[in-house]
Amino acid sequence: MRVRFLACVLASTLLAAALLAQTPPPAGSSTVGFMHAIHATNVVEKTLVFYTEVFGLSGQVQPFANEAVPILTDSPGVSLKVSMLRLPGEGFNFELTEFSNVTRTPAQPQIWDPGAPHMKILVRDLEPVVAAVRKLGAPILTTSRAPVAVSTPIGNVKAIMFRDPDGYVVEAVQPQASANAPAVPASATATGNVVGAIMGLTVEDMDTAMKFWHGLLGFELEGDRKFSTDPAILDLMGAPKGASFRAVFGLVPGSKARIAMIEFKGVPRKPFSLRVPDPGASGMAIRVAAIGDLLARMKASGVRVLSRNGELVNWSPTVRNVFVKDPGGLNIELVGNLPAAQ
Repeated sequence: MRVRFLACVLASTLLAAALLAQTPPPAGSSTVGFMHAIHATNVVEKTLVFYTEVFGLSGQVQPFANEAVPILTDSPGVSLKVSMLRLPGEGFNFELTEFSNVTRTPAQPQIWDPGAPHMKILVRDLEPVVAAVRKLGAPILTTSRAPVAVSTPIGNVKAIMFRDPDGYVVEAVQPQASANAPAVPASATATGNVVGAIMGLTVEDMDTAMKFWHGLLGFELEGDRKFSTDPAILDLMGAPKGASFRAVFGLVPGSKARIAMIEFKGVPRKPFSLRVPDPGASGMAIRVAAIGDLLARMKASGVRVLSRNGELVNWSPTVRNVFVKDPGGLNIELVGNLPAAQ
């Protein structure tokens, strides 16, 4: 009972920490806050060392004991270890997980595969990041194998893409100074190299994706819906000749956490969809209002529910959660409060 109590306290602490970085969501939005991005690893200690050596991030690996974890992930008997990385800037948390006592099937996507996640990590100086990546022998995905100057929704940047030990795609981004903006935003108070992060997601079809992300979750994402063949962006992503893309960008409602979604065409694509415990799987945990009503609307819309029996999970006396899939295969943990007794 004490283990369960401590797990509930930890969950409540993480929820409270997430609240600190929230801004009011748009009126009527089902999503009311961001908790963390999720990255399932093969060996969490090894992956943590990678992010420490490449980005200077620190964290501790701890067992996470909650009787609801096997129900939430629909993995009977599963055990879980986690390391929560705090990415400076805009309250962005990045949860590394490792599941055991369950069959796991690791996989690695191409960046253009629908459902492929990636993490954009903003840094002051790209040079030590690239040096560490090369020293560790991490696979570099950028065609030119060197930082590329590109124009993005956050301004002009230099960036390079590579894989972490689990094959998860990482984009290191160094904002460039301009006449109208400093290289590092004034809001970046961190003293280390990392100054922010943006979660990236490849979708199969932007219009279908927006029916889920906007229609059900209330995300307001903007961007040019025309396909582009910008050679610098294609070089950055290691995309083959003939590929084109379009992208949208915005905030997770009720937070300052940023998200970017991209769709490709002109290149063979393979859907990327893993179970929550599988190494390489990714997702995000978001706070939602009226979680029971939202889950019912999702089921009516054909959304796939991953948690046991397709039902809400009793995570704690006051918190309910459930894992669902977005149309492209991303695992999304919906977290909501138990309605007050009438």
